[in-house]
Amino acid sequence: MITINSVKSTLLRGLACVGLGLCAVSPSQAAWYQTTGVAQINQGDKTTARKKAIDEAIKEALLFSGASISSTQQVRDGLLTQDLFMVRSSGVVNDIEILSEDWSSNRFKVTIRADIFADSRQCITASYRKSIAIVPFIISHQEQAQIGGIYPLANKISEKLYQQLKMQSTSLDVRNYLPKPTQFADVQQSITGQINRAKLAELAQSSDVQYILSGRLTDVSIEYNANQLTNWLTGEQAHRYFDMQIELYDAYQGELIRSFDYQTQASWPFDTKKRVDINSRRFWQSEYGTAITSQLDKSLSEVEAAMQCTTANAKIIDVADHQLRFNLGSQNGVKVGDRFKVLHQASFTDKQGKVRPNFIISHYEVEVSQVYAHSAVATSLNNQRLENIQPGDLISSQMF
Repeated sequence: MITINSVKSTLLRGLACVGLGLCAVSPSQAAWYQTTGVAQINQGDKTTARKKAIDEAIKEALLFSGASISSTQQVRDGLLTQDLFMVRSSGVVNDIEILSEDWSSNRFKVTIRADIFADSRQCITASYRKSIAIVPFIISHQEQAQIGGIYPLANKISEKLYQQLKMQSTSLDVRNYLPKPTQFADVQQSITGQINRAKLAELAQSSDVQYILSGRLTDVSIEYNANQLTNWLTGEQAHRYFDMQIELYDAYQGELIRSFDYQTQASWPFDTKKRVDINSRRFWQSEYGTAITSQLDKSLSEVEAAMQCTTANAKIIDVADHQLRFNLGSQNGVKVGDRFKVLHQASFTDKQGKVRPNFIISHYEVEVSQVYAHSAVATSLNNQRLENIQPGDLISSQMF
């Protein structure tokens, strides 16, 4: 009997391209998925049954990222010497672990965990708008805002971003502008990461969203020639910097998934000793205000592009017998008849001691029967009772 406790296979994209005649894959987001595969043992052929069960588990996990997979195994003298998993154009499997194997008289059952980078070209979930809330931005160095008294500038910029995304975005359901700034440290730090995941979960629950966008102005310092005679002779004005960082979080995973950095500078035409009204036309039509608007427009297009192919998951908010309600609705593009798969949300600690989000794909499939603006009701196929499903579990459309 062949048994392997764990399989770790790092896929080289170059190998996939050479072997399958494909271009390089550009992954956008990784996540861990735990799935189970089962295969019948025919005429005592356990090797084939094991291979089929592993393939089934991997393919189910890959379908969530829009990928498909082929696998080959090399067997010599009855021993498995090589496992080669090759992605067929739409994803990269970074790591595969076999968690358990179970033999019975006539079947083989295997549970695997796979770390998958989805290829953004597939955009399987693009038809569903992702729910998001905007956190007010902050100025990292408050002392820099003293000249001109531009302390409210960060909040004003995040308000503008919120309004424009709400009006223009085709990928996002912008639900909320949160009342207070909340900044997150490095979510990869073990202790800080746990705190940040708790903050993200709290914000997501209060706003009923999956994604959180926050940001900060990292440099709004001013620079000018100290020689007043030179200023008078040349007409040179002071220059002010504008550096902005925007961060996008998946609150369901509790992780930072993308950050955006913007840098510019422009002349500061205002009296450095007087307070500037950042709500005035004079400010926004100035060279400095125009430079900010240009960076804001750039951020809008880049956030929109980044979100087009991110996962549109929903959180289950109520379960009763064979029905459940989740927090995506008609505003997100959900329609009666759409089908979803139920996921249990969990976590595990990797070998480096980092806590990783983990999605356990259940066998339950549900079909939408009622749709509201920001929620929907779905019924299990064949009216199967939804046992062990609880509020807080997730559903995903990526299987369909």
